[in-house]
Amino acid sequence: MPTLLKPIGIRRRYAMITWGIFLMVVGFYYFIAPFNLVIGGVSGVGLLVGEMLGVSIALVVFALNVVLLGIGWLFLGRKSFVRSIYGSLAFPAILFLLEMVSPVFDLPNDYILAVVFGGFFMGAGFGIVIRYGGTSGGTDIPIKIFHKRLKLPLSFSIYIVDGAIILAGVIAFYAENGLAGGLYALLTVIVAGKVADFVVIGSNRLTQVQIITDHPNKIKHLIYERIGRGVSLIPVEGGYTGAAKTMLLTVITKEEYYVIRNIIAQVDPQAFVFTNPASEIQGDFVRPYEEDQ
Repeated sequence: MPTLLKPIGIRRRYAMITWGIFLMVVGFYYFIAPFNLVIGGVSGVGLLVGEMLGVSIALVVFALNVVLLGIGWLFLGRKSFVRSIYGSLAFPAILFLLEMVSPVFDLPNDYILAVVFGGFFMGAGFGIVIRYGGTSGGTDIPIKIFHKRLKLPLSFSIYIVDGAIILAGVIAFYAENGLAGGLYALLTVIVAGKVADFVVIGSNRLTQVQIITDHPNKIKHLIYERIGRGVSLIPVEGGYTGAAKTMLLTVITKEEYYVIRNIIAQVDPQAFVFTNPASEIQGDFVRPYEEDQ
C-alpha cells in the first residue's frame, strides 16, 4: 500500500520501545516464569539461575546483561554496545518493578494458556521493539559474536545459544515438568516468532520495496551503509507531470523494513513508497544479522 512517511521522533521511538519491552516482561513474568518454561535468551538463563539460587530473576537478568554488554563492547565495538544498552537494562528494571508490586496470575497447570498468552505478549513486544529500531540486548550479543567473529551462519548461531539454554531448562526442571516442559517451551518460541513476524511486517517474511524519490543516491548510500542490501535504480517518468524520477528497488527482511522506512523519512518524506510480498527469492540474497540497523 502506498504511503507517505513521516519522521519518527526520538521520544516516540523510545516510548514505543519501552512499551514493547513492557509487553515482553508481562508475557515472561505472568505466563512463562510461573511454569518454569525456559524459552531461551537471558530471561531463560535468569529463570534457571533464579530458581536454583532462590534469588530475584530480575537481579540475575540485570547481572547477565551487564556482563554481556561488556563482552559486546570488547568484541563488537562501541556502536553495538550503545544500541544494546537501553533494552538490556529496561527489561530487568521493568521485571523488578513487577516482582515488587504485582502477584502472578493463578493458572494451575494450564500450560496451554501459558504458551498462547506468554508467546503472544513476548512476540508482540519483541515485534514492537524491532519495528521501532530497538534491540532487546541479552543473547543477541553472543549470537552476533558467533556470527561475526566465528563466521557461523545466523540461524546456526541462534540454534547454538538458545538451543543450549532450552536444553538446560529441560534438564533443570525435568523432575517437575519432564520432557513436556521443553516441548511447551518450543511451542512458546514458535508462537512468539509468528506474532513478532506479523507485528513487524505482516505475514510475509521477505518484502520487495519500491521507492520513487528525487534523492536516489543518498537513500541508496544509506541502505548500503545501514543494512548492506543491494539496490537497483530504475529511471521512471511521471505520467501526469512528465517529470523524470528514479525508482529504487530492493528486497529486504522484515526487520530491515523499518530501517528503510526511517531512512526515507529522514531523506525524502515525500517519496512515494510501496511494498509487495516477495514469496520466492532466487540468486544472491543473504540474510545477515541486523547488527547495523
